[in-house]
Amino acid sequence: MLIPPVSILRSDPPPDETVVVVRGGERSLDDAVLDRTVGDCWDAHGFFGLSVFADPASADLAELARRTPLVRRRVVRTALVGRLREAGFEVMPTFANRYHFSIVMPDATARTFEQVRLCFGPPMPNPGYDPDGGR
Repeated sequence: MLIPPVSILRSDPPPDETVVVVRGGERSLDDAVLDRTVGDCWDAHGFFGLSVFADPASADLAELARRTPLVRRRVVRTALVGRLREAGFEVMPTFANRYHFSIVMPDATARTFEQVRLCFGPPMPNPGYDPDGGR
């Protein structure tokens, strides 16, 4: 499995097993979306990665959504880092945003997409959703 290049990895330790990661959008785990986003990651950075957000210091999803514009969707899906690891996926701190992490995948196939999707709960209302974006 290819891992993110050093140039985009942060020096933070990988998140603990109990950390909840979030992905915004009701269809954000559909095959077509995953194919596009994981493919874009491959093209730009040379690994199959899926962006998620988390705050390892807090489990407050509403606060994370308020601090992270990409989580400001009406609907979100969440997964425990431990569940992702049990399924064979690593979660690594990537890019400058301290709340951004990448789920590292071995490939971009429908089977892998289904495996990662099974780690997430069903779509749920975002407790931090603000249609005005905090204005």
